[in-house]
Amino acid sequence: MSPRWNSLVRLRVVPGSVCGTLERGWLRPQVVASATQATGTWDPESGEADGAPSGPSLDEQTQAIAAVLGELARTAPLTGAGLYVELADAFLHLDVVEGDFAASSDRQLQAVASACVLELLGDAASQHEVRWQLQSGSRHLLIAAVSKAQIQALIDLATRHRLTLRRVQPDFCTQWNRHAQALKPGSAVFAVASGREAVVAQVANGAIAAISSGPWLDRPDARLHNERAERLMCGFGLAPTASAGLLDTRVDRLLATAGLDIHKQSAYVLVAPQLPGKAVASRWTVFDREAQTP
Repeated sequence: MSPRWNSLVRLRVVPGSVCGTLERGWLRPQVVASATQATGTWDPESGEADGAPSGPSLDEQTQAIAAVLGELARTAPLTGAGLYVELADAFLHLDVVEGDFAASSDRQLQAVASACVLELLGDAASQHEVRWQLQSGSRHLLIAAVSKAQIQALIDLATRHRLTLRRVQPDFCTQWNRHAQALKPGSAVFAVASGREAVVAQVANGAIAAISSGPWLDRPDARLHNERAERLMCGFGLAPTASAGLLDTRVDRLLATAGLDIHKQSAYVLVAPQLPGKAVASRWTVFDREAQTP
């Protein structure tokens, strides 16, 4: 059995599917097993699937994760491996608050983040774990609110499979850490697309200053049937006719709200599934989200 520091399991949990890999190795881990399990398209706000009055709940998502881990375990032992989880941004809430935080303690920043989540979610805020990251320049606080039930389900699954839960991270943050170096000084736009949703950030000199999320594909058939949905959700590519006009509309609206000229942005960076040739406008620098291992 490989030492625990030599093995890791990565899970990507998105609406419609769970994808997992078992990796071995120290400096350059190699994938030794992979597995995918389709689920219903769970709406984390209502607990209902699209078109289903009593659709899949967190329980079904948990069962899908367990099935993926079980399939990986049949290939090689998982005991002692570290577990790293990427949660689709549709399963959490992201926000940014601006202020002078240079002299603020961690406790004060946690209080600010918690107050913002309370304003955003109301009574439901108590059901979420609040995380934050102070951006460069100490003027912008990036906030994420993740369901406590979802976190506990991951902890329970890790314990059951004798894994060590190392990290649960929003997909947006994973892609930001991987690709933010492609941005240029000044005001820029950074977007991450997964499934039907995209998160768009207006970036000021390397700091996330404003954020917006919502649909990014024009075609209504982005709400795809199972086989195509699985390809989309796991990032293997989009339909050849897909186009991202809604993404540009969202970006332009975000920039207008901030009083910024769309023609004076230093860069437009998009991380997305594999795209057809002319799916996005020429202003975008596009990174295939599958091109590198996180």
